[in-house]
Amino acid sequence: MNALELLSPIVAELLREDVRRVLLGEDARQGGMLGLSRVAVQDAGLAARVVGAPLTPAASLAHATGLALAGRRPIVVLPSATALLEGYAALRELGRVAATSGGERSAPVLIVAPTGPGFGLGGDGAESPDGALAAIPGLRVAIVGDAREAGAMLRSAANFDDGEAPTALLLPRALLLREVEEAEFSRELGRPLCAGRVVREGAAATVFAWGAAVDLACAAAAESGHDAQVVELGGLSPIDADMAVAAAASGKLVIAHAGGPNFGPGAELAAILADRAILRLDAPIVRVTGREGPLVFTDEMAGLPSVAAIAAAIHQVVTY
Repeated sequence: MNALELLSPIVAELLREDVRRVLLGEDARQGGMLGLSRVAVQDAGLAARVVGAPLTPAASLAHATGLALAGRRPIVVLPSATALLEGYAALRELGRVAATSGGERSAPVLIVAPTGPGFGLGGDGAESPDGALAAIPGLRVAIVGDAREAGAMLRSAANFDDGEAPTALLLPRALLLREVEEAEFSRELGRPLCAGRVVREGAAATVFAWGAAVDLACAAAAESGHDAQVVELGGLSPIDADMAVAAAASGKLVIAHAGGPNFGPGAELAAILADRAILRLDAPIVRVTGREGPLVFTDEMAGLPSVAAIAAAIHQVVTY
């Protein structure tokens, strides 16, 4: 089974475990555009908490905010992360609930949406609006970097027991259709949702990556011929800055991610490293990204950095 198919039972489990949870999504009563409500709607005890949403993301987000303020814990499934841009004003209001109420109210809303290329759709179905989402105050943004952890990250993101901020969980399309053995599909994350982690050991250089770029960075590190470390950032807001600064000890840093280079989390991470670790650097930070600009279905994979480009960047910083 692929990772997307394995997520549907997890969604049903989340609804079953907490009666405050309700699922909203386009065509959710028919299984949803991503199929995430497929198992839940077949369960007579859960189907009443699966709600079909209109095609306007702003309405879904406003509905979810109201439900959250009334004591529910909505899960909003959207067909694309770019749909959140259509509901940007509603998303901003969602992020402001805690601050504007003086901390007296919270909005435990989980938004789940695919991002980046991978389905062959082009256009909105291939873009990575991660930076625009991460810039919204009061919104927590996490992104899956390993298909085997998609279920564990979903479960972690749905937990608001400690007053966590409303959360957007981004599912890279390039990972969702990847075949995963059910036994390897982890259920518990074992670390905070937005925490970074080392996925490949090395000392000659450090590559920071997230989402679909994590596997590409690991392949590039092996191809480069250098002993490069790869660090996965699980969160784009907040970025695990302490972990990133600690990993900068190699002094030779590469940042790789989907989407274009301008105004994104990669630029923010580079700024954090320049502010807090500049005296450790032995070479300029090099960023490797996807192509800037609109993508059509024939070249949508240009939205991801190539293994060759990341490997070249590793060689560049190591030999600087």
